[in-house]
Amino acid sequence: MFMKNNWNVPYSSIVWFFNVLKSHTKVLNVVREQDILFTITDDEDRTYEILLLNEYRMGSAAVLKAIEEFGNIDFIVFGGNWNAATSEAYKVARENGIALFDYSGIMGALNLKNPNGYKQNEKEKDSDKPKEGA
Repeated sequence: MFMKNNWNVPYSSIVWFFNVLKSHTKVLNVVREQDILFTITDDEDRTYEILLLNEYRMGSAAVLKAIEEFGNIDFIVFGGNWNAATSEAYKVARENGIALFDYSGIMGALNLKNPNGYKQNEKEKDSDKPKEGA
């Protein structure tokens, strides 16, 4: 049951992320649904919904669109280490019980007792202002 996503997430990223999740030491099971939505079960029998996006600059509008389209999700992964989220995106996500991460952030968060509470240097990753030299 293949369904192409409307978020422009390349298939290569989807497969890569699926394989990385499967290889995580705390993850026991991974199910891919709706092309870019992953349901994982960890070694403490907790289940999480992870939405994979490819947002160079994750904004609050994308967070709200994701909630509208996918409903109750726990985490949004917005892309690689070069991608970032705005302060407003973090705020809207928190207000809706969602944690935002890049690839490395989600991998670190899954090691914790409370992955949703993991803080991934929000101030450092914030892209509200242009970086020096840009």
